Amino acid sequence: MLNWYLAHCRPREEERALLNLEHQHIETFCPFIEVKKVVRGKRVLRNEALFPGYVFLRADLEQTSSTTLRSTRGVRNLVRFGDTPCVVPKELVYDLMCRAGDERLGEQLSDLPRCGDKVMIKEGPFAGMEAIYQEADGDSRAMLLLTLLQNQTLASFANSDYTRLEK
Repeated sequence: MLNWYLAHCRPREEERALLNLEHQHIETFCPFIEVKKVVRGKRVLRNEALFPGYVFLRADLEQTSSTTLRSTRGVRNLVRFGDTPCVVPKELVYDLMCRAGDERLGEQLSDLPRCGDKVMIKEGPFAGMEAIYQEADGDSRAMLLLTLLQNQTLASFANSDYTRLEK
């Protein structure tokens, strides 16, 4: 199963780790910021990692061995709790991508329904019914248009109670 992990990098080798992980077809993310520094008496702008020494990577550890990741140039090891690599919540990574203006975020969130998409309700008393997605109702709920007794009704459902149907 694909999960986000945090890799500890060698000093100032975040870019090298990103490049080598991407060559292995592993999705990576490392937010960079512009920093004003004084170098040899002159002010210069430099791009530096927001989290020096760390990069996020998305991999399936059943298919990609942690030994392979650890032996990638620039990477020291995965951040672990005991023997288990720490899974980073995808919401945290996507929030960081959004704040950093990463264009890949749209690809990650493309499975979310848009207004007019058909969805299947999978929880609650309306389980098994089709509805039409209307709009988000806060962070964890959405408004769905149901047809009940030949009348269309707008109702609020938790985001976990439905799935988008393929077009």
